Amino acid sequence: MIYLKHTLDWFQFPSLVIDLFSFIVLFLIGLVSLKYYKLNKNKKSLYLSISFSFIALSFLFKLLTNVAMFYDDLINPQIGIQTLQIIREYNIFSNLTFTIFAFFNLIGLYLLYKLYQGKQTSSNIFLMSYFILISTYFSNSNYYIFHLTSLIFLISISAFYWKKYSENLFINTKLLALSFSIIAASQLFFIFTTFGKLLYLTGEIIQLGGYALLLLIITHIQKNGKKKI
Repeated sequence: MIYLKHTLDWFQFPSLVIDLFSFIVLFLIGLVSLKYYKLNKNKKSLYLSISFSFIALSFLFKLLTNVAMFYDDLINPQIGIQTLQIIREYNIFSNLTFTIFAFFNLIGLYLLYKLYQGKQTSSNIFLMSYFILISTYFSNSNYYIFHLTSLIFLISISAFYWKKYSENLFINTKLLALSFSIIAASQLFFIFTTFGKLLYLTGEIIQLGGYALLLLIITHIQKNGKKKI
């Protein structure tokens, strides 16, 4: 898994703030989608709400993982003399929260991917479920597997929106395509985090840009009414 130790010391707290911001943005998108579902009973809006809610929930568990480490590294000066039992309990907690983060995040991305792929066969759904479970299982020991899987989903989602934008030329579609493309780009930096601490920092900043753009879209929709995407 990616620990805060993979970034520069001064960036550890800002990293937590970025993840909190991402959680808030994703939660708002899920909330707004649910609001539109209640108004028009469009199943697509409900599906979007569930998808973004899963991703938002995943960031909550990522925050739990990194807050625990931030506490141990920077706030708790006695970490060096902690007992073996405490260290084991911390490792179990962080591994569990990161695993849940990876699982919920991939489920949310898959639901977004599935939303725009039309009806899928049972065998395809089974294979994708297996793919997600395997990626989640190996994410703790090989964190890049999670980010590689996320990258594949995000590229597919981005490609769909770029194609749709070429057909309808709606500004919201373009912004969605751009935001998912930016978030996909951040995964490339996360994959190679162990090669340099600046890579994690760069990935977080790029991801922040992607979610900030999503916030702009949801704000625009709330202010001007629902627009076609």
